[in-house]
Amino acid sequence: MDQVQVRSLRDVIAVLIEQRSIVTASGASFAAHLLDLAIMQLRLNVNDITAEELTGLSDYVGAEFSRDKSSH
Repeated sequence: MDQVQVRSLRDVIAVLIEQRSIVTASGASFAAHLLDLAIMQLRLNVNDITAEELTGLSDYVGAEFSRDKSSH
C-alpha cells in the first residue's frame, strides 16, 4: 500500500470516528458497533496487521484475562 492510499484510509477512519460519535450520541448502539468494526478493519489494513496476528493478540489477552480472573 502506498502513502497516498494510507493517507486516504486514515482520512476515512477519521470520518468514521466522527460518525461513530454521532450515532452513539443518538443511541444507535448497533450502528456504532458496525462502525467500530469498519474502523478496526481499516486500521488493520493501514498497519498491515494480519488476521493471524490479531488472533494471536486476542488469544494472549484472553489468556491473561482468564489468569487474572482466576487469581481473584
